[in-house]
Amino acid sequence: MKKKGLLTLIGIVIGIVLLGWLGVRLLGRPAPQELVAHGLQRLNGAASFRYSMTENQWIDGKERTLTQIQGEKDGGNSHISGQLVGSNVDMILAGGAFYNKDPFSKKWVRLANTPGAEKVFLAELDPLSSLQLKETGEVVLKGQEKLSGVPVWVCQFKPTVQDQVMEEFWQDFAYTLYIRQSDGMIVKAAIEAKSKAKSQVMHLTLQFADFGQKFKIQPPSV
Repeated sequence: MKKKGLLTLIGIVIGIVLLGWLGVRLLGRPAPQELVAHGLQRLNGAASFRYSMTENQWIDGKERTLTQIQGEKDGGNSHISGQLVGSNVDMILAGGAFYNKDPFSKKWVRLANTPGAEKVFLAELDPLSSLQLKETGEVVLKGQEKLSGVPVWVCQFKPTVQDQVMEEFWQDFAYTLYIRQSDGMIVKAAIEAKSKAKSQVMHLTLQFADFGQKFKIQPPSV
């Protein structure tokens, strides 16, 4: 009888411990919808940051890297450099003017039609354009990971995008956001979509760093 009572007591204690552990786990996890909304708000409100962008597409059964650039954004000014569809690029948007460095002469050229050029290279010059959403839809908190040793929350959702170029050519968007636990800032975004015209899949990866740092982005000598 005493043995049975002891086993019952042990069972109750184990149950309490498990319930407490489960409660801590659940209470310690943020609401995913609010987490994403806050992260997007913080990122859009950042005065300056450094970023990288890599775009891969599956074409004829083979994965090709179409875009691989590094960039800095400070207010309305941007500077990018790297590879764009197999060509070297070096571009500056400063003071409302758009400049492109000729890959052969190495001279800077100011483009007259700034709005047109800016529209063509909108995603590269402003990576936040890919994160402008009409609706996020249901957000799922997949868990937590570490990026370069920094704890992040991982959220996934299938939104309706606001970017007209993305919306025109792509569909079935799936977003994965990596949100820094310490301050709720988005430090990485992985975007997947399917082509409307062909059986192609696009993978776009954005990474953000150095928030609030001042970058010297000025019009070059032409």
